[in-house]
Amino acid sequence: MSRYDAIVIGASVNGLAAAALLAQSGARVLLLEERAAPPEPQGPLFALDPDLVRTLTLARHGLDFRRHDLKLAVWDHDEPPLLLSRDSRATARMLARTSRADAEAWGPFQAQLLAQARRLRRWWFKPQASGAAEAMFLGHGARRRFLHHSLMGADAFLARYFETPRLVSALLHDALPGGLAPSEPGSALALVWRAAQQMAGGDGAVALAEPGALIVALKAACGAQMRFGAAVTEILTTRGGAGVRLDDGEIIEARAVLSTLTRARTEALAGFDRPASVSAVGAARIRLTLAEGAALPPLLEEARAVLALLPEDYADAHEAARAGRLPSPLPLSLVAEGPRTLLLTLPLAPVAPPGGWAALQAPLAATAIRGLRRHLPGLADAMTGVTVTPPKHLARASLARLVAPALARATTRVERLYLCGEEAEPVPCVSGRAGRFAAYFAGQALK
Repeated sequence: MSRYDAIVIGASVNGLAAAALLAQSGARVLLLEERAAPPEPQGPLFALDPDLVRTLTLARHGLDFRRHDLKLAVWDHDEPPLLLSRDSRATARMLARTSRADAEAWGPFQAQLLAQARRLRRWWFKPQASGAAEAMFLGHGARRRFLHHSLMGADAFLARYFETPRLVSALLHDALPGGLAPSEPGSALALVWRAAQQMAGGDGAVALAEPGALIVALKAACGAQMRFGAAVTEILTTRGGAGVRLDDGEIIEARAVLSTLTRARTEALAGFDRPASVSAVGAARIRLTLAEGAALPPLLEEARAVLALLPEDYADAHEAARAGRLPSPLPLSLVAEGPRTLLLTLPLAPVAPPGGWAALQAPLAATAIRGLRRHLPGLADAMTGVTVTPPKHLARASLARLVAPALARATTRVERLYLCGEEAEPVPCVSGRAGRFAAYFAGQALK
């Protein structure tokens, strides 16, 4: 029987981050992954933790970016694209082409987001063990504004500032992570969370890493022992710690266990009969491979694009996805992962449709391609391959999760069993921050 200071279940970005940081602190760590290789993150990185990148010197270990600080393009087949960037003045000049009111509102809108994001960065970027998010705001007026904002839906918040429907709909696209509805309390706060990531600058900006570069860098920086093809079938409680049983019957003991799995699955492995609490809505992805010589629009070299809809289409899409149906019209964003690869993201897809995902993949791909053809004529016709990735079965995002301290998201009903996967993040994302926090809490317990 082997014994370690800590076992990390799952070699995702968060799992590799947690294992690397614990090993860096001197702990003896074992990282277990049931697949043959670590899973590669898909799409742009909009929340990569700058502290993690610096602490593990990931740039020295091979982390490189194809494109950095991607802009947001609002794509409408009837109008010229709107290009939104972190340069507030340049964005206002762009918006002035179609609406002077929107151009004038962009500065106050950004000021409101960034003022709250500046305060809440401490809450979201540090391993808070207790307290309340509103404590980050000094003064009764500032706290009142924060609480009011927290209870607003993103659609109502954006409608206070902007009059152009396609601008509102594009911004709504980033306010609905993890199954949030556009009018739900917490969706406006999700925009503040996104602004906090952007404020981090550097690796906190929206970027596309070179294929495989993030995982390669994390593996190179990870001083933990790693075992692939090792599936955990049980999490054991032992005297003074915990342990795991593998599918081949091997038992491995540790003083702490960190899991990248969902809370429901983690606690079920620990013997708790916890019914799955899965969001009915999640993000599906479609990867399109284009024929040799197909030309991508030049704008996709510097931006990710949202195909413009009406704001009310997002509410309709959310209701359809909750009912297990394919939304129509289909909210979509796209980014060029490579010279011949497009990644389409549908933020509002049914997690568990009645006929299962096998029956939904072909209709989803066909609907997405029709929408793409409407906005970018000729591009969809150059397609040679399609791969659909269904939504993950994650717990639903909520206002409570956004304002919870990090320790509340990381702890479980088992002592020294911590969550460090996407459910330990305020909203689902690839950041590594939940891994950093879980490593901190586990390190404190191991002292």
